[in-house]
Amino acid sequence: MLMRSITLKNLATISDTSMHFEKGLNVITGETGSGKSILVDGLMLAIGARADKTLVRTGTKTASVEAVFQLPGGDETLIRREISARGRSRIFMNDALSTLEEVRETVQNFVALHSQRSTPVLLKAARQMDILDTFAGALTLRKKYQQLFMEWRAATARSTELRTFLGESDASRELLLHEISLFDQVAPSVEDYDSLVDQRLHIKKIMEQSMLLQETVGALQGDEGVSAVLSGVLRRIQREAPEREELAELLSQASISVEEARSLVLSEMTDLEEAPVRISGIDSRLDEYSVLISRCGGTVRSMIDHRESLYLRLQEYTVAQEELKTIEKGLPELTEKVTEIAGQITAKRKIAGKKLSELSVAELKHLNMPFAQFSIKFSSPVSPTLVEGRQLDSKGAESVLFMFSANKGIPKDSLEAVASGGELSRVALALALVVADSSSASTLVFDEIDAGTGGETANNLAESLLRAASSRQIIVISHLAQIASRAHRHLAVTKTYSDGMPVTTVATLDSLPEQLKELTRLLGGGTGAEDHALTLLGGKL
Repeated sequence: MLMRSITLKNLATISDTSMHFEKGLNVITGETGSGKSILVDGLMLAIGARADKTLVRTGTKTASVEAVFQLPGGDETLIRREISARGRSRIFMNDALSTLEEVRETVQNFVALHSQRSTPVLLKAARQMDILDTFAGALTLRKKYQQLFMEWRAATARSTELRTFLGESDASRELLLHEISLFDQVAPSVEDYDSLVDQRLHIKKIMEQSMLLQETVGALQGDEGVSAVLSGVLRRIQREAPEREELAELLSQASISVEEARSLVLSEMTDLEEAPVRISGIDSRLDEYSVLISRCGGTVRSMIDHRESLYLRLQEYTVAQEELKTIEKGLPELTEKVTEIAGQITAKRKIAGKKLSELSVAELKHLNMPFAQFSIKFSSPVSPTLVEGRQLDSKGAESVLFMFSANKGIPKDSLEAVASGGELSRVALALALVVADSSSASTLVFDEIDAGTGGETANNLAESLLRAASSRQIIVISHLAQIASRAHRHLAVTKTYSDGMPVTTVATLDSLPEQLKELTRLLGGGTGAEDHALTLLGGKL
């Protein structure tokens, strides 16, 4: 992916300007304070950097950045970022509203920025690890390892948690099983309890009516009972007054009704005989209910709810046991994968570390540091976790530290301990150039990382950048004529004033006279500077 162009509107000192880039070495020059770094800010906005409303040009409501990227197949992607003076930001991809995450996934990995502001980050161990892994081609493998390591750590932590839970709850679980067994013996339900209460009330009522029932039976049956009397009357009418059929029918029905009443009362009298036994059984069941109810909130409903809660708690233990079983079944294989990939990463780092050191020393010498020493020190992780006897962390089996010395006879120490600001800049530049071929970034942006460089070193740096630009796009903001003279495209930044406001513009220097004029300015002006500029241009004029 290449950046073809970028257009900035109302961004700080920039009113409206555009830049077009080539595949090789693109150099941007200009006076200090002309607004060169704002161009980099605009580029970072286009690839998803955080928006800052202070970048919106004074007196305007909205700033915008449009960047056109050319994909490997030749298609183009347009990214447009809008920032309002109120701090709101929108981003579009091919004119469709998008998100920062989508834009970053599309273009950010293909653009790498190296600047004086980012150089101090090189002192951080995490950044040093990233550089080594980029050079080693281990970033994809490391990402896979990190995912597996996080899974392993989560699995082991969960296993420990479950074991502790189950171990501490053994006594509680036994008590819980005992309590559940009490409920299982009763098998309680609201319907059953209500039925028992209703049955008891019914039997008690029958018992209370026992005397009445006995008197009723006596009145209905026997020689003098209603049943016998009705039967005798009915027989006489049938014999002596057969024409009284209607009366005979009524007496017959009455006799039948009396017999049914007698049978009903006798049946209840039989139940009455069994009542004490039935009452005793019902009371025994209700006593069982009473014991549980008194322990569970005072109502049948609260007792049932408590029973459900017991089963849920028991289920927690069962689920925990099953989860622990599943985790421990897969843990050995996960552990093996983690240690295996950690070993592969270590092997890549060791091989790459030696080569990176050699190439970095060569590049530092090319940058006029003839006695530079550089190497990578491997040690155990800072906060390791023991995995099958190996000390690992989320990035592998080792930590790395860049060791450096700029002077002959001085032993190497960490970059943070021995490198001056200027030396750190050169180390950062050397590493950027060495790692360039291994990086996924197809566009490298260098923002005045050559500060403090001059003379032969400047020539060597220009050659290094030109060499790196043979396989990718390089965009350099520079003060060095040596670098600008080798540009495939040279862009000059100037700042003027209009209506009391600064205005930054960018011009493409297509002609040799324009290039000669800018190189002469970079070299300090005058006849000698012009001659030197002409020499740098190879005497093309």
